[in-house]
Amino acid sequence: MSAPRAHRRRCYRCLRPVAACYCAELPSIATRTEIVILQHPHERMHPFGTARLVDLCLPRSRTHVAYKALTGTLHHPIDVPHDAVVLFPHANAIDLADLPPAERPTTVIALDGTWSHARRLHKENAWLQQHRHVRLQPEPSRYRIRREPRADYVSTVEAIVGALRILEPDTAGLDGLLVAFDRMIDRQIHIVANIDRHGRRKSERQRPSRALSPLLLDPRLLVAYAETSLPGGDHAAARELVQLVAARVATGEVFEALLRPTGAWPTDHHLAHMQLPAESLAAGESLDAVRARFAAFAGHGTPIAAWTQSTLDWARAILPAGARQTVLKTNYCNLENRRAGLLEAVIAREGLVPVDTPCAGRARERLGNALAVARWLQAKVAAACDLARR
Repeated sequence: MSAPRAHRRRCYRCLRPVAACYCAELPSIATRTEIVILQHPHERMHPFGTARLVDLCLPRSRTHVAYKALTGTLHHPIDVPHDAVVLFPHANAIDLADLPPAERPTTVIALDGTWSHARRLHKENAWLQQHRHVRLQPEPSRYRIRREPRADYVSTVEAIVGALRILEPDTAGLDGLLVAFDRMIDRQIHIVANIDRHGRRKSERQRPSRALSPLLLDPRLLVAYAETSLPGGDHAAARELVQLVAARVATGEVFEALLRPTGAWPTDHHLAHMQLPAESLAAGESLDAVRARFAAFAGHGTPIAAWTQSTLDWARAILPAGARQTVLKTNYCNLENRRAGLLEAVIAREGLVPVDTPCAGRARERLGNALAVARWLQAKVAAACDLARR
């Protein structure tokens, strides 16, 4: 008889195994808008569900689980204000960004579950039809451990952050919620990649590669990397951009800027993590100065890539408005039909040689690795295009 499996200790706050607990890294974000989540019962204990992440980070959020009644339906009426909106891609939904300020809601209702679950929740809760339906402009999801049926479908946490960015553009810390989301995914991918598996292994499901961004072949493409500080080490505070570096994929020409923090300074531990001395930040530039320099460096219409969406989010105040963007990690996953894991893991897996960049701190290595992956992706896409033309 085989020995019984050891019980895994679990965090009963985030419901993850202790080794994968992310509670210590979660921000607390004060929003004016109330978030109400109507959740399919199958999602309640799902290890990668994002509604719990929203509940842990947004004090003004509440989740209602639509348990099946004796009739077998998911009918679950919730008491919400009359001006509440339903965030759901209904045929008559209007773009949330098009709502005039006077018509914007105090409460947003989100449906949590797979897309088939969400459709059933919507169908069996007729009371939702009494409220306005809104939608967001589609953006690629960064949810790399659960596949969406369409490229423009996103997770619950991404949809809620997207709505709050429109309703409360001045609310600090929203990017921190997506950073926590990315870290949860990266940690899980790292854990799965290092599990010592025994016995039979299920072969990877084969599917055609999803579309890659055409921006990869733009000769003007830039690759960027950003460092942010945690003011005073306070996890509830909004992160502040302190370094932005970028390189032209074609030529290797590098842009670098250090920004002087306007809030509390990062701790000595965080400075050591970024490998940046305090005096370098003290001599840093203002946000306006860096924005002007970067615009001159990039030029009009230049597309921008980064390894993760986090860099593009953190650098939003500097990147030119309307600049076309793409995420290298997403392109890698689509090309290779597999999970990427950490950037360093991709470098090692593909046998790539990092590019040496003249940047300060750990940005030197991070930008060099991202640049190597961008050039590798370019070569792969160019080869596929040549083959298709033959």
